[in-house]
Amino acid sequence: MASRKKYEIGLYQRTTAIGSTPFERLSTMYCGAIRLCKQGLSSAKTGDTDNARAKASQLKAVVRRLDVCLDFSIAPDLCKNLSQLYRHIQARLELDNVGEQPEVFAETLKLLDTLWDGFQTAHARSKH
Repeated sequence: MASRKKYEIGLYQRTTAIGSTPFERLSTMYCGAIRLCKQGLSSAKTGDTDNARAKASQLKAVVRRLDVCLDFSIAPDLCKNLSQLYRHIQARLELDNVGEQPEVFAETLKLLDTLWDGFQTAHARSKH
């Protein structure tokens, strides 16, 4: 990618991150994680193990970021439970043969979908 294009994308990402609400940032990470997980699942199912491993690596980085962003001062018990779940997901994605295991992606997708639904519900309730 051309240097100027990288700069423009980086500038856009920084501006978006600074101007976004916490829920919007969470939304971006969850939607990205779910998309990567679906892509990894599809690749693992079709036998494209290299692409599945690449998606697992990218997904692991997003989940790690979700874990790092937890604010234990606001809800320590919830954050502890979420952190344990995020670490479980990361450990599953680190398996040597993850590219050959669609069930890892299916489990991760189910967990991420459930968590995302919960965050959306909580956000909607907080607006009323």
